[in-house]
Amino acid sequence: VGESCATWHPSESQRPPLIEPFFLTVIYFVCNVARSSHGFSHSHIGPRSRPTHFRSRPRENIGNYDILSTEKNSPPSSPRSNSNLNSVLSSSKTALQSAIIPTSISSIASVVPPIDLLRTTLGLLLARKLSSSGLRKRSLSRSGAISAFLVSSLSLSTSFRNGITLFAFYWTGSKLTRVGSSIKGKLEEGHVEGGERGWQQVLACSAIAVGCAVVRKFALGVPDGPLGSGFAIGAAGTASAAGNLLADRLTLAYVAFFACCAGDTWASELGILAKSHPRLIVRPWKVVPPGTNGGISGVGLGASAAGGVAMGLLHGVFVPGGMASLFSSIGGAGRAAACTATAVSKSAFRREIALLTLVGFLGGLGGSLLDSLLGATVQATYYDNEQNKIVKRPGPNVNRVGGWSFLSNEMVNVMSTAMTALAAALLARPILNLI
Repeated sequence: VGESCATWHPSESQRPPLIEPFFLTVIYFVCNVARSSHGFSHSHIGPRSRPTHFRSRPRENIGNYDILSTEKNSPPSSPRSNSNLNSVLSSSKTALQSAIIPTSISSIASVVPPIDLLRTTLGLLLARKLSSSGLRKRSLSRSGAISAFLVSSLSLSTSFRNGITLFAFYWTGSKLTRVGSSIKGKLEEGHVEGGERGWQQVLACSAIAVGCAVVRKFALGVPDGPLGSGFAIGAAGTASAAGNLLADRLTLAYVAFFACCAGDTWASELGILAKSHPRLIVRPWKVVPPGTNGGISGVGLGASAAGGVAMGLLHGVFVPGGMASLFSSIGGAGRAAACTATAVSKSAFRREIALLTLVGFLGGLGGSLLDSLLGATVQATYYDNEQNKIVKRPGPNVNRVGGWSFLSNEMVNVMSTAMTALAAALLARPILNLI
């Protein structure tokens, strides 16, 4: 084995296509560095200062390169050596122009589709704007801004609608946090205008969903599309059909996750402002102070349903090819043909919107109720009788008005969103058969 490995040389067909251009590129840049460090100069830059112990000779033009000989006491170059060097440099330049750039571009394009490069670049730009804006407006702490940049750019790299759904959740959540900020500050301890969410809150409200999107995109390799569209593709093979069903499960989990997050956030930010006092979910006859974990009200339940519907509706409207189906009959024949080539059927588009809106409604309302149930049992709520507000820790004149101190607020969010996403994934077949 050692002998065969030592004497083996790859053939032209076996050699990776980027090896030769890569070495030519290295040689090219090494030559430039060497020329710059020893006094050579390009005509558009001008001569560099040279050490005094070198004896200069007149400039010699070799091909497209101006070379100034600087070797001490060196004999003049022969015409034959200049001709050989001219041939080498000319062939290297030709190889760089005709091999390196086209081969590199074609190789990158063959591995990464241009639409993925565009989407990833756009995701990085939007994620940077989102995180910097949140940090400036104090809706995100420094660690929260870094986490928001990572999850938002990664989500948009998987598909456009995944990124739109995540951005919509963050944007609406930050806007609603500012509604009635002065009133919230009197009812809850530590309320900051804008929210100033840390990395724990950011990841609790995004990590699982982004993980689902990454698995669908990069592990399964199933392109984003309407629910149930993979069954026709995978009908010939059981493994392919199972893979597409798993992709649909991940899509439903993604929507249900953010529906639960939006439902809980909308209910928390708007329900606390309700004129009527909330009631404890495990004991509906008991009135509790606004901001109590596990407290529910009509305003809060309506807000949670609306938040879930918004997430599901957005995810359905921006399905790939959905908008194109609406414009396929508008414009000239060329535009109609282009739209039809990328469009899904109008019935599939309507079905997508209806299913995901339903999943969003159930995820928002059901996930909010689940979060309230966990908050009323495994998360403690403390009330300060002197300040007349909800506080985070026990102390003098502080009473526990609900729950037991088993889980933090972030862990309650993780459990409720994970269970909602899991329920949507497990119920994928009944949901897909509804319409």
